[in-house]
Amino acid sequence: MEKLIHPMSYSLLTLRKLRYKLHPLRLFKLFLFIGFLIILFLLLGTTAFKHKELIIETPKEIVILQKTHAFVHSAYFYPVSKSLGNNAIAIVTTMNKRTVDPITDYTIKVHGSMIENRRKRMTNVATLTTEHLLNDRCDYSQVLIQSNLFPGMNKLEIESEGVLTEIPFKMPKYSAPKPVVFCVSPQFAAEQWQTFLTQLHISKRYGAHLQLYIVSMVESYYKLIKEYEKLGLVSIEPWLTIKFPVTDGPYLEPNRNVELRNQAAAHTDCILMYKEAVSFVGILDMDDILIPNNANSYYEEFEREYGGSWFISALQYGKADFETIKVASLEDQSITAIVKNARRLPTKDQGKSFVRPERFNSSWSHYSRNSDDKPMYWTPKQSVPLMMRRKAMRTNNIFHLKNMFLKNLTDVKDGAVPLNPGDNITQLISEDHLAEIDAEMKSILALEPIAKLSATLPKDDYYMPIIFKCYNDSFYHLRDTHTLMNDVTCVNAFDCELPQRADMPCVHSDATYHSGPSMFPITFHWATDALFTNEIGCYQ
Repeated sequence: MEKLIHPMSYSLLTLRKLRYKLHPLRLFKLFLFIGFLIILFLLLGTTAFKHKELIIETPKEIVILQKTHAFVHSAYFYPVSKSLGNNAIAIVTTMNKRTVDPITDYTIKVHGSMIENRRKRMTNVATLTTEHLLNDRCDYSQVLIQSNLFPGMNKLEIESEGVLTEIPFKMPKYSAPKPVVFCVSPQFAAEQWQTFLTQLHISKRYGAHLQLYIVSMVESYYKLIKEYEKLGLVSIEPWLTIKFPVTDGPYLEPNRNVELRNQAAAHTDCILMYKEAVSFVGILDMDDILIPNNANSYYEEFEREYGGSWFISALQYGKADFETIKVASLEDQSITAIVKNARRLPTKDQGKSFVRPERFNSSWSHYSRNSDDKPMYWTPKQSVPLMMRRKAMRTNNIFHLKNMFLKNLTDVKDGAVPLNPGDNITQLISEDHLAEIDAEMKSILALEPIAKLSATLPKDDYYMPIIFKCYNDSFYHLRDTHTLMNDVTCVNAFDCELPQRADMPCVHSDATYHSGPSMFPITFHWATDALFTNEIGCYQ
């Protein structure tokens, strides 16, 4: 019998001469095994295609670019939530997005525990989302930290590389005065109290509660709002200047390197505060007046426009610019006069969103950047999501009080109610509703604690022209000429010079500021015991 030598010892020329003999049974088993592998590959491929979560992906490497600081504006714990899940935590921060590129890829460990029972503890990984553009020029952004922990926890900590920082938190509201709340952008160097009266009394007539955020305000104007707060008609929240009290090295100043005092963080805080308590949340400025069209309340209009659809993420109302008059005396205030002397301008401003809060956890100044192509899953195994989008309102627009000029009462004319800027057919508001609103406002302004403020309220415009000029020089002229590029200009006016007046004292938000231990890559800072003081002045 010829001795067989392993083919590797042969040259390529002799390999073809070697004769291999396979037993038929072995050949059958070989084909059977190959067929099994092919079927298994096809099955796994089909399953992976249908359920992408079965595909094992290599974890993305997170590159830390620098050591930075973050400010915690607020933190909430939800024992029960319609949209966040039970035992959820949500932390609103201003964070340096140059820490990681992109910052939303960074993950943070959060710990929940019970002070009275140290064994009761849970750790989870939180997700980060932002309403600001990741590629814009501002170094600091609104960042929302979200996770879920366990029932009854009363201590919240953030961890990095074994170092823990305790973050104070509070409960959200589970009840509210009205089914609709309007979140008003942070006010600074605010003096035009006539706009507040117009906003409050119109929104009250149509069923919305006002939530105000205040940085600084003329003191007499602040006292007026405080009297309305005592009546339960408005809620006030101090909006704090960002401070990092204790640091272990230089850092980029946050307030002049974030978009407009981080209005997005204030709107996000408002949504999180009220999301379990109300049916609708509106994001607007103090001079954005919304009047329902062919509806007796905001709730009626919003329900009608959503129409029970799951495909509408938010209602987007355009803003039509108007100029009108105002008078300086408190006792002569008339919303009828403001409306009937309004003249529509040829310009429009970017609109505002009104949302079902269970569909959003955050918002930018004009709308949530998560509102278009927002994925919606009906079942855990659904592979292709349905998409929600904003609904552009065609039959109604916001009545934007862009300019209000002081007039003597004798010069105020009795004009006509303008047309609704949305459909340009119906009246903006009915005469009956105007009379009703004015009658109620006058009865409140006649209350003694409010009436005695008349002599101290501002009688002319001082800060508004200064702020408008600064805003125009900083970015409005770029926006209006369509040359504003987010990756070149950080929309911010923190460096505006605001001269102080001894005869016009102001209140300013303040608090006790705290710094956590130094952590890598992010050290956290926060504030407690927020208040208003008259020792700072009218600054941002």
